[in-house]
Amino acid sequence: MQVRFGEDAGARRRGQNQPIVWDSTKVVNGHCLIVGMSGAGKTHRLRDMIRQMQDTCCGKPLRIHVFDVHGDIDLDNASSVMFSEQTAYGMNPLRINPDPHFGGVRKRVQGFIATVNRVMRALGPKQEAALRNILYDVYTRYGFRSDDPDTWHIDENVAKLVSDGSDGRLYIDVPLAEKDDAKALGASWDPGQRCWYIPTDQYSGGITRWPPKTIARVHPSISDALRMARYILQMSFLGTGVEAITQLEIANKAAAAYQRKRMEALRRGEKAFSDEKLEADLTKAKTKAIEAYSAYAEAIMTGNELTDVMKYDSTEVLKSVVDRLENLNAIGVFKAKQPPFDPNNQLWHYNIKALSMEERKLFVLFRLEELFAQAVQRGEQSDIVEVVVLDEAHIYADDDPENIINTIAKEARKFGMALICASQSPTHFPEDFISSVSTKIILGIDESYWRGSVSKMRVTEEALAWIKLRKSVLVQMKRSGETRNEWLWTYL
Repeated sequence: MQVRFGEDAGARRRGQNQPIVWDSTKVVNGHCLIVGMSGAGKTHRLRDMIRQMQDTCCGKPLRIHVFDVHGDIDLDNASSVMFSEQTAYGMNPLRINPDPHFGGVRKRVQGFIATVNRVMRALGPKQEAALRNILYDVYTRYGFRSDDPDTWHIDENVAKLVSDGSDGRLYIDVPLAEKDDAKALGASWDPGQRCWYIPTDQYSGGITRWPPKTIARVHPSISDALRMARYILQMSFLGTGVEAITQLEIANKAAAAYQRKRMEALRRGEKAFSDEKLEADLTKAKTKAIEAYSAYAEAIMTGNELTDVMKYDSTEVLKSVVDRLENLNAIGVFKAKQPPFDPNNQLWHYNIKALSMEERKLFVLFRLEELFAQAVQRGEQSDIVEVVVLDEAHIYADDDPENIINTIAKEARKFGMALICASQSPTHFPEDFISSVSTKIILGIDESYWRGSVSKMRVTEEALAWIKLRKSVLVQMKRSGETRNEWLWTYL
């Protein structure tokens, strides 16, 4: 691929025409940093680079991901998708990479926790351990074993829920022997699907002991982890097991139904209220709850029966982890349903304007982790096959070497992945990142950033002063085999 930036200013003064051209086969890597103050033309430059890359890829495989924080990068013929809490689709940060060497449950759990800590208030050691155990438990529930790579693969063509909940129903997997308990907790039978279901907004508490019914295995989502954490919190708070919790909730529902009928009778002016069926149901539910608690207590023999709950440390720690998962789930973009991008379109445009700053950072970092994992799994490439474009890239940058931005800058070249970052100043980026990027373009920097830019970009103030907005720029390209890379004074 080739991108023409303009003409060499020195050659023009000599009466020559020497174009400044970026060539993907000649530069050290495909990464590019574009810096320019507001109004310098960053958006126009991004659009132009994208267009030229598409025009010169010569029919070779190419996918370009554009993350647009302002929603103003208009791209012709792009597959554009808007992300917000109201969209039915989103991104699943718990999706497992099935590669036996670079993927798996442990790596995904560690990556998820690291990104959450990077963007949000960092979890304490006890909270982190509790969240890790919750995630391992939810993966186990969905058939993923950390020590068995054969369980990491999901066939995306068949993996789906019986219903995605859009019809207001969530179908659940209830064994025949437990159907009475499920019914008592509000589940209903669908003879057409031959499956039990619960209204989507009522899938909480005891009913979550039965997972969503699937045609084939699926990846768990943030909402699944949240339901698991809430249920574990209940068990921790009450100090008991699954069966006892279920029977206690059934007894509470029976008591609530009896109380509603009683209040209705009082409002009608009836002095006495009696309903033999409701009273019998309540007595039966209480008896079963007492029996379940008694059975749990009688089964205690070794003193280790609470180990499964106590590995989450304490009720206070669990509550803080549930709160964190609640906050992540409330963002509304971390959903199991994949976004409707056109797989045949080279250009995918992610419109994330509706997200807050923290939400954008979480979304983009999680997505970049997924893209990089896919690139590693794809293997080494002879040329660029995937380009990531980040507008306002300073949002995602920091000096943590584990940040996926820094990892891509250092390691993604051999896997055919290129990163194009646009921002107002190079001072927003760590020196290691800047040194890893082979191509740098300065469109014009505010004077308040000149001193820092001189240090980080190894450019002179004279060169920065020469730039005229939208007329002239500075370009530096590190080419393979060259040890010295000068700034090229370039007319657009």
